[in-house]
Amino acid sequence: MVREGYPASTVEEYLDAVPTAQGAALRTVRDRIVDVVPDAEQVISYQVPTIRYRGRGLVALSAATSHCSLHLMSPPVAVELADVLTEGTLSGATLRFDADAPLSADTVRLIAQLRMAEVDAQLG
Repeated sequence: MVREGYPASTVEEYLDAVPTAQGAALRTVRDRIVDVVPDAEQVISYQVPTIRYRGRGLVALSAATSHCSLHLMSPPVAVELADVLTEGTLSGATLRFDADAPLSADTVRLIAQLRMAEVDAQLG
């Protein structure tokens, strides 16, 4: 994960520390994730905001110099999404997007559903 030097102990601190446009885009995506993930936990893990589901990291967010990132935390899910996504750019298991084009609610919902299904299958 890209770490641009935004030390924070909470997700809000991180989002306040990044450049304004990136913070707004990341907040939008974060809010969309939290809307679809039951009992989502928001924590800082590996120096970036991470959404946990059932105690497991589901996705993470970060700001880089020229883009924002949604870290899928699952190469298999990234492969599954490669031919389906209509926004952002996949690089490994990271979906990059511009601050002026936050990921849509539909894209975020699809990613969250796939990752929750993966976590549910792992935990039984």
